[in-house]
Amino acid sequence: MQEDSLEVLATAARSGSRESMTSLYAAFRPMVVLRCRAELDRAVSDSAADAACVAVLAAVCDGSETYQPFLRLLYASTSVAIARAASDGFSGGPLPPPTAFPVVERDVLVLRLIVGLDTKATATSLARTTDQVSLDLHRALQRLRKLPSPNAIREMLVST
Repeated sequence: MQEDSLEVLATAARSGSRESMTSLYAAFRPMVVLRCRAELDRAVSDSAADAACVAVLAAVCDGSETYQPFLRLLYASTSVAIARAASDGFSGGPLPPPTAFPVVERDVLVLRLIVGLDTKATATSLARTTDQVSLDLHRALQRLRKLPSPNAIREMLVST
């Protein structure tokens, strides 16, 4: 899904269109699920994804988040849901522990390689420039290449 398409759907959903709200939900939920499954234990990842989706839909419905791009709202809501699940003692998705990477590199890695956002959409989500995202992805991939197992990258990405 293209960033512009999500913005159009979000704008229509904010105006109260149920059809647009349904279409918006159908468009963003798979991205949220992929991110939660990458960062959390599978036992709680879908619950965290549901919580993030509810938060996003509530923000869109009440119009409280109209000042920011939809992808940034989606990223923030998903981050909160993941943090809550992790604070409850659930973590351990297929990626290396968060301490293995700086947070922004990990987020870029997840959004680009697992969720499938392009550089521009990732930059919008993280409030960064496309050049910063490209550099962060490069650095994250360099760190991944230094992992002990030559198949570690494949194992992490295939298990999501």
